[in-house]
Amino acid sequence: MKRPKIVLCNDDGIDAPGIYALWDALHSFADITIVAPAEDQSCKGVGISLPKTRFIEAEKYPWEDGVEAWRVFGTPADCTKFALHYLMKTPPHFIASGINNGSNAGRNIMYSGTVGAVIQSTFCKVPGIAFSCMYDEGPQKFQKVKPYVAEIVKHFMVHPIPKGTLMNINFPSQESDGILGFKMAKQGRSYWDVRIGSDSSLKGTRKYPMIDAWDYHDEDEESDIKLLTRGYITCVPVHVEDLTDHVHHRKHKPIFEELNEKFQFSSPPTSDDIHQAYVNFRAAEPPLHPDTPLSDKSS
Repeated sequence: MKRPKIVLCNDDGIDAPGIYALWDALHSFADITIVAPAEDQSCKGVGISLPKTRFIEAEKYPWEDGVEAWRVFGTPADCTKFALHYLMKTPPHFIASGINNGSNAGRNIMYSGTVGAVIQSTFCKVPGIAFSCMYDEGPQKFQKVKPYVAEIVKHFMVHPIPKGTLMNINFPSQESDGILGFKMAKQGRSYWDVRIGSDSSLKGTRKYPMIDAWDYHDEDEESDIKLLTRGYITCVPVHVEDLTDHVHHRKHKPIFEELNEKFQFSSPPTSDDIHQAYVNFRAAEPPLHPDTPLSDKSS
């Protein structure tokens, strides 16, 4: 099996134990480059730093075995851009992101910087795999999932990820001996929600408490949310190439466009109009050269 080139990223920061475990799981059979945020960028999604200064700050970071590693002062998506646009002379085989400290199942993918890094790689036509872990027992939890990480990456080396699709992998909260196996799943609907609350003691301070809680929805038996609670490792193929609701588009296009009857819009030019504009352009005198003297209108 040919050694793949893999770029590692995360959203917990380059010092996080999850990205070290990801490297530890893959470096024996892959050529690794690490590009990760300088600090925690959780919940930044696929956001990028706006180019107000026209610069992104990054610097090399020491890593074991002389592995090239960079810390980027920006978002996970910035890290992907930095790796693919600047560092890599040829595209890598994968972007692998994580291992995130906590679940990114269900609708959490909309917030996740871990997933955001691989959404950005998918935009750049480089396959991406996001890894997240629900264990609550501390950094050693990442060591327990290393064998699974390695086999998942090897699987997608043999079975390529489709264009425009990323793989969202989540590990359940059970101990390793309680995991029931692998499941290709559907994206669930539940997610960890953050709401804005009120606290009378903060009145007048311009501060409003952020209250987080699990927003539970009824789930399909094949959803990642449901399967994770049962003890399975889940893999959700997430397609980001086209987010159009094609059913609604097909059904409501003529209804929506009935709004045209309420306004008098300009008519698009006809083919005759376009032809005449072309004829007029060809017939027009060419502009004068800047050094051409002006004619004497009095003569």
